[in-house]
Amino acid sequence: MKTAVKQRDGVCGMIHCLGAALALGAALSACADDDTKQRPRSGVGQGAQEPEDGFNPGPGGSSGPPPVDAGGLCGNQIHQVEIAEAPNLYFVLDASGSMLSAASSSATRYDRVHEAAVDLVRNLGPLINVGAAVFPLDATADAPCRPGGEVFPVTPGDPFSDGQEGRPTTSRFRSATRVVPLGGTPTAATLTALTPRLVELPGKTIVVLATDGGPNCNSAATCSAEECIANIEQQCPEENCCAPSGASGPGGCLDRDDTVTAIARLAASGIDVYVVGIPGSEFYGDVLDQMALAGGAAQFVSPFYFKVDNLDTLGNVLSRIASIVVSCEFDLADPPPEDGQTNVYLDEELVPYDPENGWRWKSPAVVELLGEACQKLKSGRVGQVQIVSGCPTEVAR
Repeated sequence: MKTAVKQRDGVCGMIHCLGAALALGAALSACADDDTKQRPRSGVGQGAQEPEDGFNPGPGGSSGPPPVDAGGLCGNQIHQVEIAEAPNLYFVLDASGSMLSAASSSATRYDRVHEAAVDLVRNLGPLINVGAAVFPLDATADAPCRPGGEVFPVTPGDPFSDGQEGRPTTSRFRSATRVVPLGGTPTAATLTALTPRLVELPGKTIVVLATDGGPNCNSAATCSAEECIANIEQQCPEENCCAPSGASGPGGCLDRDDTVTAIARLAASGIDVYVVGIPGSEFYGDVLDQMALAGGAAQFVSPFYFKVDNLDTLGNVLSRIASIVVSCEFDLADPPPEDGQTNVYLDEELVPYDPENGWRWKSPAVVELLGEACQKLKSGRVGQVQIVSGCPTEVAR
């Protein structure tokens, strides 16, 4: 990370470091001293261009000659930037016994889901706040249906950095969600227990519910063989294993209604629930569809839930879900005083002012990335975002 310095005669003033990710990071402003001052430049990449037809790319004010460059970024004011309305991304992960099933020669289903979730947290960094629960929690052979619970409270994501030492949130999230699957699938009881905490969170919250099977563990349920999980999975083909005296008992019934109701309650509180079904959930497509529709975040066509046939694609599915709510807006704590003297860089690469695929002023203190620039940010492929004033705004040709 580069360190901002003062020019000896104070031409540059204090340069602010950007610590947030996409990096709202690294203030790249080293101003030259009197003997080695650089001549003003008009930016990096495409040449500066005067706005046509009265089009004004700045938030207001008049411009003067650009100051000296700062470490490869044209201008000497690196703006202090904050992520606008980072959403709360809350994972609810199935840790039932079936998640121990092998997904490859060296990894279980849970291993692969865990890996994909950690990767998403790492890649999106400060674009999100992240929390997690697993279900069941602290299950035992004698008590397989204990409700799930929170294992990682909602925490701001890490600023992006080159080393793992700069990613404490990712590291703690990885450790907190590393569990050994055991027990049943108490989805309804878990979501019901989590609801008060989730509703109280400030800002926008979404839940990503990832599971490999149908919900169960409702001891008060009654069902026929058609709704008994052991029968559905053809482990008990000749009788109703969920009868009171059956091998699975009522707790083995598909807990369809209570689970859909619990999800609908979250959706009614403004929390969208994205239902992800991984391999193993094929028998339960109809109930997962009902859960997705109740959650307010269903896909437009069936399957309405996010069906993952190959765990190699799970990371892409999670990224697509997150991108729906991740913001491409940046609040400037110190908006520029001059019109037309600001540029945006992604990893030190100039992004031209372009209302389609570049950036624009949403207000005098809010920069918004658009189109291709926004998608690049949401994909997790950006390490730093720098917003710099002091040189004419580069406008797309």
